[in-house]
Amino acid sequence: MTESPYIQDITTASFLEAVVTRSHSTPVLVDFWATWCGPCRALGPVLEKLAVEYDGAFVLAKVDTDREQALASQFQIRSIPTVMLFKDGKAVAGFPGALPEGQIRAFLSQQGVHRGDRAEVWADDPVARVAQLQAAVSADGARDDLRLELALSLLQAGEWATAGRALEALPAALYGDARAVRARATLALREQVAHLPEVDPVRRGLEAVLAGAAPEGLAQLLEALRDQKGDDAAPAKEALVAALQYLDDEPLVRETRRKMAAVLF
Repeated sequence: MTESPYIQDITTASFLEAVVTRSHSTPVLVDFWATWCGPCRALGPVLEKLAVEYDGAFVLAKVDTDREQALASQFQIRSIPTVMLFKDGKAVAGFPGALPEGQIRAFLSQQGVHRGDRAEVWADDPVARVAQLQAAVSADGARDDLRLELALSLLQAGEWATAGRALEALPAALYGDARAVRARATLALREQVAHLPEVDPVRRGLEAVLAGAAPEGLAQLLEALRDQKGDDAAPAKEALVAALQYLDDEPLVRETRRKMAAVLF
């Protein structure tokens, strides 16, 4: 693989941060491929060449479907190579097969990705990224988008209190941004966990959600809501509301809201 800050190997564990989250600030082109696939070996170098040439206008994320079968299944990859373009947290376009370089350039242009539209590149390490963003915010205090990126990086760096203050200080236009809402929900979940006994079923449910086992964690929280009545149900209800704001899985959130309403009403 070509060495470049704009080319990354992606795993199931890194997909959310490296593709979904990053696509809010930089278009991410995801190449689903495998080592045994001849067309993949033809397409890969072309995509890598373009990622270098476009110099940050997009990021190339490479997913080995043999190693990351869960991702291939999630995105219903039925043939490889398959390429998807992510923007603002969602797959917005794509193409199957090994297209010629000219057609790929045309595809990028149609999707608003152009050479010279270089995105700002921040360090992968959250602590280093916080330092970069703090300097950038100090240099240009009018850049509200940088203030949001800083708040999110503080959260990833584990600076919970500082991240909370940064999130609350965001202007109205960004306060309701989906990433800001999710970040505040993350802090709310962590705060609830910290104030609950280790054996509390609500705490166990929240810990499961934060650990990535959302269906299991939500099931535990719903069970706690069923078991608690009246005012005693408040912790479970608050935990469920925060967990649903935290999650980025619309079908699961919708189904859980339905079950929650059935318990409450």
